[in-house]
Amino acid sequence: MNNLNYFKKFVPAKEEKKNYNFEVWSYTRVSSKEQFDNNSSVSRQKDANYEYADKNGYQIIEEFGGTYESAKSDFTRKEFKRLIDKVQKSRRKPYGILVFKMSRFSRSGGNAIGLVNYLVETLGVHLIEVSSGVTTTTERGKLAIYESLFHAFKENLERKEIIIPNMKAFLKTGRRFSKAPLGYDHYGPRVRNGKFLRAKQEIVINKEGRLLKEAWQWKVTGNYSDAQILARLENRGLKLHAQKLSKIWRNPFYCGISINAMLEEPIKGIWEPLISMQDFVKVQGILDGNPSGYTHNVEEQERPLVRLLKCDGCNRFMIGYLNKKKNLHYYRCRYCRGVSVNANTTPKSLRKGVNELFIDLLGQYQIPPKIFPLVELQLRKIFNDLNTDNSNKDEKLNSRLKELEGQLKQLKIRFGLNQIDQETYRLTEEHLLSQMQKINQELNYGNGKVSNLEKLISQSLKKLQNISKIWGSSDLEGKRILHKTLFPDGIFYNVEKHQCLTREVNKFIELVSSVSNSCEGKKNGNSQKNLENSRPVAGSGVEPETFGL
Repeated sequence: MNNLNYFKKFVPAKEEKKNYNFEVWSYTRVSSKEQFDNNSSVSRQKDANYEYADKNGYQIIEEFGGTYESAKSDFTRKEFKRLIDKVQKSRRKPYGILVFKMSRFSRSGGNAIGLVNYLVETLGVHLIEVSSGVTTTTERGKLAIYESLFHAFKENLERKEIIIPNMKAFLKTGRRFSKAPLGYDHYGPRVRNGKFLRAKQEIVINKEGRLLKEAWQWKVTGNYSDAQILARLENRGLKLHAQKLSKIWRNPFYCGISINAMLEEPIKGIWEPLISMQDFVKVQGILDGNPSGYTHNVEEQERPLVRLLKCDGCNRFMIGYLNKKKNLHYYRCRYCRGVSVNANTTPKSLRKGVNELFIDLLGQYQIPPKIFPLVELQLRKIFNDLNTDNSNKDEKLNSRLKELEGQLKQLKIRFGLNQIDQETYRLTEEHLLSQMQKINQELNYGNGKVSNLEKLISQSLKKLQNISKIWGSSDLEGKRILHKTLFPDGIFYNVEKHQCLTREVNKFIELVSSVSNSCEGKKNGNSQKNLENSRPVAGSGVEPETFGL
């Protein structure tokens, strides 16, 4: 029998898989906030998904996306991650996920293809591209989806190869992409607020910035805690949280430096800084010494020496307290027996109060009027010599810095020409950058030439001449600033001598005292040779430290 039709009854019948699940989910996305705000792309994607569902008998029961999220990485997108997590956790899974175009779903290439394969093969959830009608329900459709995802990845890569070099070139001009931080208005061609629209980017200090500029000057002195600076700013109309101020102190933008992950090195910005680079570095040093910036003290106007006055016996701070019965203020040492003293002199006091003893101590640093001109002249000679030395030193440092920069450039060229291996390049680069960093730190902490030196010396000496009166008439905060400036290590009360003693004095005050004693010796006939060539202030800076108090 040669009739093959007989054997048809032995052919296994194919099971037709019928879809009884008509529930699908919708996913929409754009890449940027600008697209989201301006071109209604998300709403158009959503409308297309619903139109496709109606035509094909599907019911959209869940929506995901609906916002702007970059496709750079799949699982950094919150809505995308929520979609995948819910697919995995749901007992009743959707038949498929509607996406207008595969580029909206992902641009990650191989990762996206692996994810789609997992959704289809493991979870049984199909992907449906609404714009083309292609689905993963067939092998050919699956291949078309994979090709579409790969094309989106390729398109993204090509875009990066064009855009990123342009973005880097833009940043290297000192401009920026993101909005300027607090204290600046950001003008340019791509701003959201119409009043800041300009053909060319400009970043301008505003009213808040002028207040922050003052705050930087307070901070760089080291005499103000963050709590005090916040209070001062609030009094001037700018209220900030402590965390915000802490971030401001650590942002190089405020000294005119642009830091961006796309650039290998810092760039000088086009905007006007609120603080010099040198002072910014000084603030970082202050922060390293006291990260919080807060001083937790309970102080009273009657006890201004709290946290300055120490016991000469144990070197610990003396505390202040009020004797409520007598209504008198005292300082006492918590560790040394019998070390207690009146804060103020009263009619019944047998001895002066410590506040008055402190004023007497200040008086010791005032220059006798008859030798004031001599002291001023001598100081000018000394500081002029220091200025000359510092200028010569800076020239040498700058020369060495240029030499290292040239060596670094040559190193990069040799590495680019494959004349040295990567390990040699890395080690040498680290060494050169370390040397350059040390020089830059020395230049930043160094003492540049002071152009108005004579004026600074004159003003500082006049203030020092009246330092007792200035202290007596200052409020509690002003007194605190003087304390920290004049006596960095505090003052020490000696109970036996009933005296205020000092161990460390502001270097400028120490210099003035030394010159004053020498000049007074000259007036009395005791000559001192080569006084103007002395160097009693090494390392403290050429600018008189009392200036500005």
